[in-house]
Amino acid sequence: MKKGKKILISGYYGFRNSGDDAILKAIINEFKKIDDTLEITVLSKDPQSTQEIYNIRAVNRFSIFSVYKEIKNSDLLISGGGSLIQDITSTKSILYYLSLLKLAKHKKKPVMVYANGIGPINKRLNKILSKKILNKVDVITLRDFDSLNTLNKLNVNNENIHVTADPVYALKEENEDRINEILNLEGIDMSKETIGLAVRSWKNDEHNIKEFAKAIDYINENYDVNILLVPMHYPSDYEFSVEIKKHTKSKCFILKNEYSVEEIMGIIKRLELIIAMRLHSLIYAATQTTPMIAVVYDPKVDGFMNNIGLEHKIDIQSFKYDELADIFDKAYTKRKETRAHLKEHKEEYRKKSHANVELAMSLLKRGRQ
Repeated sequence: MKKGKKILISGYYGFRNSGDDAILKAIINEFKKIDDTLEITVLSKDPQSTQEIYNIRAVNRFSIFSVYKEIKNSDLLISGGGSLIQDITSTKSILYYLSLLKLAKHKKKPVMVYANGIGPINKRLNKILSKKILNKVDVITLRDFDSLNTLNKLNVNNENIHVTADPVYALKEENEDRINEILNLEGIDMSKETIGLAVRSWKNDEHNIKEFAKAIDYINENYDVNILLVPMHYPSDYEFSVEIKKHTKSKCFILKNEYSVEEIMGIIKRLELIIAMRLHSLIYAATQTTPMIAVVYDPKVDGFMNNIGLEHKIDIQSFKYDELADIFDKAYTKRKETRAHLKEHKEEYRKKSHANVELAMSLLKRGRQ
């Protein structure tokens, strides 16, 4: 391969979201393992931070001139990973990502949608644009079968669609000495079994805060365990966790400082079970074979649980602590079986994850189309 081929990566980067940071780190690591001469540039909300953390070039994702220039000079555009092609967040978001794909194809650049979760797409215009543009990209890899169903409903008939797995399966947790150092620094007692809670602000926050607090009190009253609140997105998840702790009657810990993806994965590895909302807190748990209960606020969370064959979940729309308490009883009782199930499939998903970069490299080798 010719030295110095240029890859441009687009995604939800530079927003201090652990899940999206994990995706980016995994993608960069996979490319560098195969060819360390690649010139990787990332579109980021915070280019300086992204450059410092990942040791790659980054440009402002909101600078039209910079984005145009990078696409024009690239040998491959990667759109990934995460849930980029959806309009639940906003129409503005989906139009941003689709416009990058369209511009790259207009410039005759190879384009890959990399381990995406597609949908939901509700607005008619967004459906039409998604179908039209996704049919023209060179390769699409998906992290779950729900996303494939979404593409089928949109009548996307691109011949190069593959269901793989999230890039994060390729990452490895931080070593035990560093995790012990963090736990000591934070003053977190894990001498007993520890249950994690990784939740976020959503709709009806006042109600949800009280119900999560009641669930913590229930667990503390009925089980000899510690509770650790694990924020995934700073500062919003941390602030939400603080509010939950204020409403509890029993003791619980909060991870106060911001840590790397690998460090969070290492902490989750130490948990007996985690109750989690954000998709990547669940994916982190899966990579560490940590049993989980999903709090479903978005179809992507439900899709992930279905994809890995786990049943313990609760819908945030009708969330009551007593229902979560009942699910916790069942999940805690079956935690050994769940851990064994996750161990059995861990290597399978790691290999599927690696297929993403193999397809990307094949596309890069073929060159411009």
